[in-house]
Amino acid sequence: MPTASLAENRRPRLAALLFRLLAGLECGVAGGVLILVWFALHALARREPWWSKFNVAGGWFYGPQIYHSGLSRATLAGAAELLLFYCLAGALFGLLADPSSGRRTLARALLYVGLLHGFESYFLWPSMGLFAALWFPWGVTLPADLILLLALARFTLFYGRLKEAGGAVAQPLPRPARAAEPAGTLPQTPVADAPSPGPAPENDPRP
Repeated sequence: MPTASLAENRRPRLAALLFRLLAGLECGVAGGVLILVWFALHALARREPWWSKFNVAGGWFYGPQIYHSGLSRATLAGAAELLLFYCLAGALFGLLADPSSGRRTLARALLYVGLLHGFESYFLWPSMGLFAALWFPWGVTLPADLILLLALARFTLFYGRLKEAGGAVAQPLPRPARAAEPAGTLPQTPVADAPSPGPAPENDPRP
């Protein structure tokens, strides 16, 4: 039927799209975790509390009080916000990458991270608060975006692993082979029914 054939044609496309999103999300998670570590180390290097940048990122939810708050809910909210941002950035890149070519994926990752850096500088950091940009200068965000670039460059590797795992799951199980009959055996024929014992009929010629 036409509807069945259309559904069968859509399944590989949907599977490829899902693999792209998952591979990009995996890149975003790997890069986002390393970026959070970098933010904490940079704050310690400047003799600031390691959670200072996370508190500033929580300005979306807690307002100006983040500038004089310690380790609190604002820290958790800001760290989760940053990690979610990089995860979504990785998933979006999964739709733009080329799984068949590592070089083209790297070239697109360079362009993508450059545009993302501009978005962060002019929209993301200023939106967290009036003074949030002071905690996220280019000397902090540029290495962070380089970390994300290295993570996105491994997209083809993550995509290949997901595709292999998905193909192994989708492959049907082999049917068990039928047991072969031993050589030299002849097919059995039904045996005629033996006459049932009983009195002989009256017209039996036997004495």
